This record gives sequence, structure tokens and C-alpha cells, in this order.
Amino acid sequence: MVLVIFGVVTLTFFVVRLVPGDPARLMEPPGTPESIIQTVRQQIGTDRPIPVQYVDFLSGLVRGDLGKSFRGGRPVAESVAKALPNTLLLGLVSMVVATVLSVLTGIAAALRPNSWIDRAVLVVVSVAQSTPNFWLGVMLVLIFAIEFQWFPAIDMAGPASFVLPGATLVVTLFPLLVRTVRQSLLDSLGEDYVRAARARGLPEHRVLLVHVMKVAAVPLITLVGLQAGFVLGGAVVVESIFNWPGIGNLALKAIQDRDFPMIQGTVLVIAGVFTLINVVVDLTYAALDPRIRY
Repeated sequence: MVLVIFGVVTLTFFVVRLVPGDPARLMEPPGTPESIIQTVRQQIGTDRPIPVQYVDFLSGLVRGDLGKSFRGGRPVAESVAKALPNTLLLGLVSMVVATVLSVLTGIAAALRPNSWIDRAVLVVVSVAQSTPNFWLGVMLVLIFAIEFQWFPAIDMAGPASFVLPGATLVVTLFPLLVRTVRQSLLDSLGEDYVRAARARGLPEHRVLLVHVMKVAAVPLITLVGLQAGFVLGGAVVVESIFNWPGIGNLALKAIQDRDFPMIQGTVLVIAGVFTLINVVVDLTYAALDPRIRY
């Protein structure tokens, strides 16, 4: 985890500085004299050589100091700490809803393969998988926020604010989860231990929930971990559409403003949480499938 996070942060540090664009010029209006631009560079530290900036960044990182934002001088750690819970809460709600719907739908499709239920599920999955999240988010705003005025369209103002961005993420996460559950169940239902459990006279619901689901859940847990990383770091478009005060929206604004410290802070947190989730997923494997040992 430490090596991965260090590599991600280091790569981010150098990439954002090598991309064309001067943060000092973006902070000042067009036509500002070059002397003032140079003073701004000195204030934010971008006038120094990149290796020197990197050493200063690492020394601050060891102390837990992520620096200060170029815009307003806010401490990066404070801004990230304020935005991260909002993203985690939205992601948790979306992941729980998407996982529950996917498990129920996948079970219904797997228990009746090639039936009309199975075909209907595959059609719904194909439509959802073909729907871009940026288009869906805009359509939900137009219909349910502007036309019917049922839910708020922007910001985090209460439980109702979770409906539209959460629905957008659920539709994005749902198709792959359903396909994974369906295929895993179909594979597990044909295993010898399932036939042995049925031969012992165990009730069908016990065979399904105890013997089949634990093993079939292994690929689902893997996918949930990867999807959680997507929700945390890849839902920038959704947070931007709904102006959600999360870390994705914070990172997007920092990139637009060429705010180096804020970009580095958001990437560091996203990488840390994502790697932590993957470690938890790896440790969960052995608990679900006794054949897996480390």
C-alpha cells in the first residue's frame, strides 16, 4: 500500500507540473504585468526548480502537511477532510443500493436461465450499460428536478439530495454487478458440493444462501471493491453535474485552476482509500471461500 500510494503521488506531482500552463497566470486577470506574475510565482513556490519543490512536498507529507491551496491559501488537508465524507456517504449509499438490487436481480435470473425473467434482466442490463452517466445525470435533472420539481438538483441539502446523483451512480454500477452475480451463480450451481448438499436433503434456500452464495460472492466482492474505487475517484462527472461537495468535484476544480497542492492532496486520499479497500477485499476472500488461503 505504501509503495503504491508513494508511486501514485510522485507521478501526480511531476505530471501536473510538466503539463503546459502557469498557475500564477491563471490566478491573475489577463494583462497583469510580468513583475506581478513573478511575485505570485514566488509566493506559491512554483519559481523554484521542480526537484526542490518535490523535496519540500515529501518533507511536508512526512509531517502530515499537504500544503496550502493556491486559491485562497486554505490548508489542503482541511479541504479534503471536509469533502471526503460527502463522497464516501454518496458512494456508500449508491454501492449498497446497487449491490442489493444486483444480488436480487442476479439470483432471479440465474435460477431461471433462458426464461423470460432472465431475458428481461439481460435487456435491462444492456440498456443500463449503454447509457452514459453524464447524459443520464442531465436527463434526471431535467425531468425530476426542473420539470416535476421532486428532488433538488444541486448541492447536498438533505436526504432528498442523494436521490438523483445516487440513481445515476446506481445505473452505472448495476449492469456489471448483475452480470457477475448471474454468471457466478450459474457456475456455482453446477458444482459437486451443491449436488452433494441437495443429496443430503438440505432445503433449497439453505443450499442457495449458505453453500452457493458464499462462493459465488467472491467475484462479486472483487467487483464491488473495484467499483468502490470508481465511485470514490471516478465519479467526478456525477459530482460535477450535481455540484456535489465531494472530493471528485474538489479535484476537478483543482485541475481546472492548476492548483497543484489540492490536486496532490485529493489524489493522495483517493489512492489511499482505494488501496485500503482492495486490501480488505483480499482479506475477505478467505472468509468467504475456505479453499482460498494466503
